[in-house]
Amino acid sequence: MRSRLLITGLLILWTQIPCANRSPGNDQQPNVLMIITDEHNFRTLGCYRETMSREQSNMWGIGAVVPTPHLDALAKDGVLCTRAYATSPVCSPCRAALFTGRYPHATGVPENDAVLDRSVPTLADRLNDVGYRSAYIGKWHLGGTGKPEWSPKVDGGFQFKKFMFNRGHWKKFAIEDSVPSVATRKNGKALAGARDADEESFATDWLTDRAIEYITDESATKPFFTVISYPDPHGPNSVRSPYDHMFDDLPFAPPRTYQTGQPQPKWVAEKNHATFRGADMSSYYGMVKCIDDNVGRLVERLKEADQFDNTLIIMTSDHGDLCYEHDRQNKGNPYEGSARVPMILRFPGRIQPGQYYTRPIGAVDMTPTVMGLLNRPTNPDDHGRNLSDELADVSTVNESDSDEPVTFLRIGGKNARWIAAVDRRYKLVLSVNDVPWLFDSQQDPDELQNLFGRPGTERVSKRLAESLRNYGITTEDPHLQNTQIAESLSGILEAVN
Repeated sequence: MRSRLLITGLLILWTQIPCANRSPGNDQQPNVLMIITDEHNFRTLGCYRETMSREQSNMWGIGAVVPTPHLDALAKDGVLCTRAYATSPVCSPCRAALFTGRYPHATGVPENDAVLDRSVPTLADRLNDVGYRSAYIGKWHLGGTGKPEWSPKVDGGFQFKKFMFNRGHWKKFAIEDSVPSVATRKNGKALAGARDADEESFATDWLTDRAIEYITDESATKPFFTVISYPDPHGPNSVRSPYDHMFDDLPFAPPRTYQTGQPQPKWVAEKNHATFRGADMSSYYGMVKCIDDNVGRLVERLKEADQFDNTLIIMTSDHGDLCYEHDRQNKGNPYEGSARVPMILRFPGRIQPGQYYTRPIGAVDMTPTVMGLLNRPTNPDDHGRNLSDELADVSTVNESDSDEPVTFLRIGGKNARWIAAVDRRYKLVLSVNDVPWLFDSQQDPDELQNLFGRPGTERVSKRLAESLRNYGITTEDPHLQNTQIAESLSGILEAVN
């Protein structure tokens, strides 16, 4: 009787241990679900709008907003990173940083359509090694030029990749003879438009169905690491009914930074000028709403499987979309709409709910942070930071000015274009074709003014320049060897004593 009571007591104690702290190999080891969107402006999420002024949160017209209750609920239950950035605001380089913890130049993928260096261990490799079953569903874009290339040859170590495709922004999928395919075609050629896609074939819904099938597999004995990578809300801005006209009646208006007539940085590509169209924003909102509704489906199925609170859920994007800010669409520059991304983490028992993390965090920090949240060792060769303790409980963060963290952004492969250092307030951009630019997110959240060289900004510029110099040394980033960037950097460091 005593032994039976002792065993019962030990079992009760075991069930009370937070899942993230339990030993590997048991059936309560936490799952990991990573939700990645593509070209997603952070202002479209209600949880982000709540942190901003009215004019910043209603960038495309007062009242022209899209509801995102399911993603907002994840943020409420976890931590929302208010200053999160794409390590490189284009698809492939940022995804490489996200899954390796290394800056893009060290992954073999400094620019789009390059091939991931498989000598660098990915997050999938690391979790495979500790007993996870890994799956990638959706757009990958780290296997070279293949398009769509289902089950790409370079797969990052993900074990289940049947519904992984290398690249493309297809809107309608199907399964034919057990093989996935792009369903919208004309004269044998795959098309990207939504056309007659429905709730079973539209890309966002179809990929969600595939993810649900995987994460609720009752025959599986291992915890899952599943990535669902939606190709939306990336252009073409096209979405299935009823989302295609759901927001047509909103009072869309051009953003305040549209056609201001003020001088713009030379690192903004001239060819990307765009003429504002409210109908285009309506379709963009429709894609966001469809994603949010499908996140709701994922959450509901996790709850039904009694795995919702035993799953680390991460939502982020590979880069933003300017959505007509600064007269442009898409990405590729350090403006907030392009480089800043949504980033939400929910993990009961490890991450305290209702938190805002206001320090800078980059995609490069994700892999070591996930390993930290799971109480697994990080890789000493990682460039990214393990921010698991800070995200778990933001109240432990030391906010003294002497401890000002910085994250770094870069664009360019063999030919450097620009590099930037970002802290909680400022952003310093050094490029190959312009003077340094310094932005202040408090005084000028629209990023219309270059504060570099103005009285009172010298020490800020020097501090960020020093961080860039140290970053270049630590990571051997060739951008810092570019003649123009190196001259700008040395000029800042020499000007301020």
